[in-house]
Amino acid sequence: MTIDRRHLLSVLAASLLPAQAATQESAHTPANDLPLAELPGNVEAPEFALPDLSGKLQRLSEFRGRPVLVNFWAVWCPPCRRELAEFAALRRTLADISLEILAVNLGDNAERITAFLASYPAPDLPILLDADKSAAKPWHVAALPVAFGLDRSGILRLGAIGERDWRSPAIERQLRTLAAA
Repeated sequence: MTIDRRHLLSVLAASLLPAQAATQESAHTPANDLPLAELPGNVEAPEFALPDLSGKLQRLSEFRGRPVLVNFWAVWCPPCRRELAEFAALRRTLADISLEILAVNLGDNAERITAFLASYPAPDLPILLDADKSAAKPWHVAALPVAFGLDRSGILRLGAIGERDWRSPAIERQLRTLAAA
């Protein structure tokens, strides 16, 4: 059975619909017990080459050999705002497995992001700029926030559509499995 990226995204969305419906009454509170979806198959993550806030080009393939969490977000997205500081803390918590977290911003320019970070600091979190959203297209990003966990080989293993509590011990355990794969 061939599994493509579009199928992975639909599996991810379908796996989250009942849980998201249950959390509608508390729209501003993440579902603390909602884990990441485990993605089927051995689908390689789409490559991208994006500038960071300093202008340095970052290629996803440069992170092979390390587990990676790719988070797609935007300044205008309230759940994204809440998650960004959690990602910075999570990166420090999982430093022992060398987890890299790449925060790919969709559509905002560097000045707007820098002003945003003054109010919502995310120390040492790599912020990548996808101003025209072209890098997000092969990932089939249709809503924000969206996150994907890649194993050391660059294979898509975990995913999440919508806000999560990234401090959750269950999510931390799931992310640690990326280092073992």
